[in-house]
Amino acid sequence: MASKAVPSETQRSKLERKERVILEAARAIFVDHGFDGARMQEIARRAGIGEGTIYSYYESKAELMLAVLEQFWDGLTLEAEGVMASVQATDFFDRLQALAQYHLNTVIVNADFINLTFALRRNNSEVSVSRDHLRHYVAVFDRLFLRGQDRGELRTDAVLWQARDIFYGSLEYSARSIEMTLEDDRKPREQEPVVEQMVSLFRAHYGARPEREAADGATLAGLSRQIEQLTEKVDMLSGRLS
Repeated sequence: MASKAVPSETQRSKLERKERVILEAARAIFVDHGFDGARMQEIARRAGIGEGTIYSYYESKAELMLAVLEQFWDGLTLEAEGVMASVQATDFFDRLQALAQYHLNTVIVNADFINLTFALRRNNSEVSVSRDHLRHYVAVFDRLFLRGQDRGELRTDAVLWQARDIFYGSLEYSARSIEMTLEDDRKPREQEPVVEQMVSLFRAHYGARPEREAADGATLAGLSRQIEQLTEKVDMLSGRLS
């Protein structure tokens, strides 16, 4: 009796599973040894496969490093979008808090690999992660911020890129401070106060000010009435002179 052919989907899933194993092993070796110090043979040994198998997926170490970087940042983007989708509250500041908690914890947990990512960018390495992958990740914040402006929760004159830099820059610096306390005998610094202060900062600086906007509206309305009155007087004066 002839044996049944293996369904193509099953074969594809096996290939995808092996590729995930390779990427996980490669990430660990790259973190431990850096890009220059990593060896394909060591990656293959950690993945439990032959070195030649890796080359059937990736032609070079540089191509493998790029795949690891792209998988990592694309994964973070999907997770961050998932966090936003899971938040029941519609209020900007509640949603900002959820995103801040996710990002801060993510930077701490993945500190070694994120440091490697930006070291490659600083060195202008040929295997630096593309700006597109980083843009996709920070765009989660961008969409949240623009939505807050559209809903009238944030100041309409707020500059997006400045707010984005404050958000990510402050959290990443705090993550490094927290991470350092995990490596020595000092009392660990907690994440929650950092997140709360970030939200408070955004509320104080970027939150819409209804009373001010109402005052500005009243001022504009008053100026409009004055202009109308002046126009009427000019028309009356023109009539007398004609």
